[in-house]
Amino acid sequence: MFSPLSRRQALKLGATAAVGAVSLPLVSCTRSSAKPKHIIFMVSDGMSLGVPTLAEAFSRLLGKGETNWHALARRPETVHGFFDMASLNSIVTDSAPASSSWGTGSRIFNRVINVLPDGTALQPIAHAVKASGRSMGLVTTATITHATPAGFAAVSQNRDDEALIATQYLNLVDVLLGGGLGFFDPEVREDTRDLLGEYKQAGYAVLKNRSELTAASGQKKILGLFDPHFLPFTVDWNNSTALQQRVPTLAEMSTLALQSLRQNPNGFLLQIEGARVDHAAHANDPAAILWDQLAFDAALGVALDFVRSNPDTLLIVTSDHGNSNPGLNGMGKEYSQSNACFARLKDFRASTLLMLSDLQRIVRVTKTVKPEEVLARVKDGTGLTLAPEQAQALADLLTNKPVSVGNQQHANFVGLLGEFTGNHTGIGWTGTTHTADYTPILALGPGAEGYHGLRLNTDSYPHLTGLMGVPHRNPSITPEEAARFRKELASAENEHWQRHDLAALARPGQHWAT
Repeated sequence: MFSPLSRRQALKLGATAAVGAVSLPLVSCTRSSAKPKHIIFMVSDGMSLGVPTLAEAFSRLLGKGETNWHALARRPETVHGFFDMASLNSIVTDSAPASSSWGTGSRIFNRVINVLPDGTALQPIAHAVKASGRSMGLVTTATITHATPAGFAAVSQNRDDEALIATQYLNLVDVLLGGGLGFFDPEVREDTRDLLGEYKQAGYAVLKNRSELTAASGQKKILGLFDPHFLPFTVDWNNSTALQQRVPTLAEMSTLALQSLRQNPNGFLLQIEGARVDHAAHANDPAAILWDQLAFDAALGVALDFVRSNPDTLLIVTSDHGNSNPGLNGMGKEYSQSNACFARLKDFRASTLLMLSDLQRIVRVTKTVKPEEVLARVKDGTGLTLAPEQAQALADLLTNKPVSVGNQQHANFVGLLGEFTGNHTGIGWTGTTHTADYTPILALGPGAEGYHGLRLNTDSYPHLTGLMGVPHRNPSITPEEAARFRKELASAENEHWQRHDLAALARPGQHWAT
């Protein structure tokens, strides 16, 4: 069985981790005398290799020119590599063990944050960062307590226990920018704990909107929470004045984080996550995934500007796993219509999940939805006209009726809509879930050579702690040793997947396992 951590044990981890760092064997994977002062670790969550390929074409289609990712990949001094991101129990990982593997150097089970199957709590990299005298920052378009940021600074048997994770960042992470206000607000938290007040008492500037972010320059400790849940998809942000007034971009959050963290003369480690790339992939939403990849790319531009003026910075750009493997298929005779089909993505004005949410609202009020209502909402959001039988199939899915149209592997609203829009845009998907792909790495600066070639995800932690001068190894467990825990894990996962369906992505307060 698992040996679950109590809340008290989890909260005490910050105090015990420093002791663990001394008692465990010290190992360095650093292969160069060059040591970075600053480390920027950027994650486009769920970025299958096809995503930057399509984003490059989309950027040029929009008249924006070459993407920063593409330009960085072309630089002769950039180190290229791949991560093998498998978790301890699956070739296909979720974001929790993926980030935890970077954050502790150990593979763990899916859905867990930095805990081995036998209940052993691991030391997240944030503790090594603080031990080195550096500052620590987390920036994301998901909730700040979501799996990817949590993997660098928290410990939990269950990635969904975001209320617990929120307590573990206090005085450990200096800059926190993203969504997830509800996990800090005493009026929303089940325990009514006033985390917002505690962070303020600890010296954090607490920000809740875009204007407050732009006025926060010079602060050394920041908690910025710009939505109760996830930040909006960029395609929806682009088309909403209200969202633009309230929610900052990933590039703007990254700019403030770098301005704040650079004040520490010893340097920093900053993780920047473009989280909604993954959510768009789950939703088979071609416009949302490309707009959010471009938002991530703009944040990469901010990081590259920082690197230019601070060459003692190690920049790592990667992904935690693939998702649904989007690609542009050849369209028309001799593929002559591929460009024209792809160009239709310019006309998309709403994310699939926003359209789904609007239609679900109709169902909640009227207990049904008409095919004409589906057709009109999709037309307004994408500029595309569905066939009558396609609109009928989507209406049936919204009211839990069986359908026989389309690929039955995509027998859910987002998968089927993705298939239908793909007939117009040329974008195809393999499914609506994570994939086992190796993930690309681009690295630049002192220590970048540690990311050359095919690397295990667990290689990054000892490399970074070595570069920071606090080399450390966490305990680990082999797949064979972990086998006896798998039966209980399988039971827990079955219960989880029964409770979380793709449509839940569009419901307020519900989060998809990314």
